[in-house]
Amino acid sequence: MQYERSGHYGTTSAAAFQLHQTTESLYSAITLVFINYRFRSHDIEMLGRKAAGYDAEFAKVFPCDTDAHRKAFTLLKKAYIDARYKKDYRITKKQLEYLAERVQLLQRLTKKICTEKIELFVEE
Repeated sequence: MQYERSGHYGTTSAAAFQLHQTTESLYSAITLVFINYRFRSHDIEMLGRKAAGYDAEFAKVFPCDTDAHRKAFTLLKKAYIDARYKKDYRITKKQLEYLAERVQLLQRLTKKICTEKIELFVEE
């Protein structure tokens, strides 16, 4: 997938965008399983709050307890637009690695919680 409209789409920017897309997709899977609805939004902060309403563990995925954590999550939120179209978007390898770990946690948690919910449907 290439986004060259602005002439800027480096490897760290591309990775940040893909992490945003993965986060959005995982949150969408949660709402589809729990309420059979997919919010048409790219706002991963709002989608995360919705997911936390179904299981409190989702609120712990992206902690904002330190400046570094807040900054990384802000960069992830902005990646949907800024990573593709703004030349001044910058994210470090360290921030990407941290976010990738958090997205992997979100993936594991989504699989666990959604599987448990689906099994309840099957039992009924």
